[in-house]
Amino acid sequence: MSFGEKLQTLRKEAGLSQEDLADQLGVSRQAVSKWERDSGYPETEKLLHIARLFQVTVDYLLMEESTGEELPPGERGYYVSRETAAGFLAHQRRRLHKLGGGVGLLVASLSLPVWWSQGGELLSTLAMIAGIVLLFSAKLTGNPYRRLRWEPLTFDPAVKAELSGEYAEKKAALHGCALAGIALMAFGLLFCPQLSPPSPLEALLDALDLVLVGGGAYLYIYMNGLRRSYRRLLQTGEAFLDERK
Repeated sequence: MSFGEKLQTLRKEAGLSQEDLADQLGVSRQAVSKWERDSGYPETEKLLHIARLFQVTVDYLLMEESTGEELPPGERGYYVSRETAAGFLAHQRRRLHKLGGGVGLLVASLSLPVWWSQGGELLSTLAMIAGIVLLFSAKLTGNPYRRLRWEPLTFDPAVKAELSGEYAEKKAALHGCALAGIALMAFGLLFCPQLSPPSPLEALLDALDLVLVGGGAYLYIYMNGLRRSYRRLLQTGEAFLDERK
């Protein structure tokens, strides 16, 4: 595809009219129309703005595909550049920290009144509020990468290979840490209550149960969520379409 065809495709996929795009770029509608007809190119500043707006690289915009061959249906999809993939993973890390931290705080906060009778309830309430704020923050934060979650993806081969290698290095650690989170929750919920310590330690053990469950919940939500984010990026074309059926 030529630059004009790519620009038109990206604009339509984003649900923008020529007037909308022109307003965002600070140019006239006629200028956008001219670019899409390949009758001219935007200046460098506008080109960088277009790349940021549609989350693609400048190379992708300017590199004309000269083979003239159409991609198979299973390989068509939303183009993901190296910058887009890195931005998506960073966004997911921030979001998962908030989700895991919120759930972990809500559970662990219940332990404060158990081992600290004076002031424990107040701190527990504050911890609960912090957990709720984190959960709502994760929910209400805008997601500029929504399309990556719901559309088939396509990559440059080098970007795909780099991402696959990165995931291969982290896959075992992510899987192991997610299992460790499950083990912590199971230990806190099932094993610790079976112990019968002397009464002075009973309250401390009850509090420890909740801390373990909260910590395990955070670990599982973060690690498993990050693992799923990598897998989503690597599900391109037919693999993604088959899963959606």
